Amino acid sequence: MTDAIASRVRLWIDTDVGDDPDDAVALCAAARHPLVDLVGVSTVSGNVDRRADLARALLDELDNRAPVYAGAPPPDALADADALLAIGPLTNVVELIGYLPPRMAIMGGATRAVDHRGERRTIEHNFSCNPVAAATVVRRCHNAVVVPLDVTAKMTLDDQQVAALANAEPALRGALDSWRAHTEFPVCLHDPLAFLVLMGEAPVTVVSRSLEVRGRGTLYVMVDGGERHDVATDVDAPAAIARVLELVEHRG
Repeated sequence: MTDAIASRVRLWIDTDVGDDPDDAVALCAAARHPLVDLVGVSTVSGNVDRRADLARALLDELDNRAPVYAGAPPPDALADADALLAIGPLTNVVELIGYLPPRMAIMGGATRAVDHRGERRTIEHNFSCNPVAAATVVRRCHNAVVVPLDVTAKMTLDDQQVAALANAEPALRGALDSWRAHTEFPVCLHDPLAFLVLMGEAPVTVVSRSLEVRGRGTLYVMVDGGERHDVATDVDAPAAIARVLELVEHRG
């Protein structure tokens, strides 16, 4: 496990909320965390205005007044943030290089092939949506811990755990019900795991590796070259899921 943060964190979240429900769960976990001040949210990918409306509605239900920006925020908006959680394509993040806070977690990439949602995957969605941005961020941002798909895919929920999330926070029920109504795949808490890693609360193995992004968003672990990053390589998924549920249930 990474070292848990003992002091308060002023957190900015960049998200593509509105597709998988895990973005909404991550926003909820952050808003409920006793050591987190959510100072801002920005939305990325496709219809960013719709995503911003969804984020505002969720935060309103959570009684959280953090500002929400559709698309990349102005750089000075991040001035008070000391950490960034990047849980969508890195389009906004690459625009903000030079203004990013000193601590960052990225949910993205895959360091090895993984069976997920009926396919053998070697390229993760966030990196594939904007591979140029992913390559630039991995090359230039040295303060990030990368939490890849081959680790987050282990955070799959069973029906009982999904019901527990919905019962603990009614604001999540719509996102969870919509996902289950439109897909046969289970809910997987990719983004909440990245949040726990950022906070030093995830039961994960983290190692330093040289990384490079090429082509359509393939993340390579390099023997020579590349840029050094901390990378999550394994997780105690039941313990991490339990911690997410604890936060959503507002149990500190």
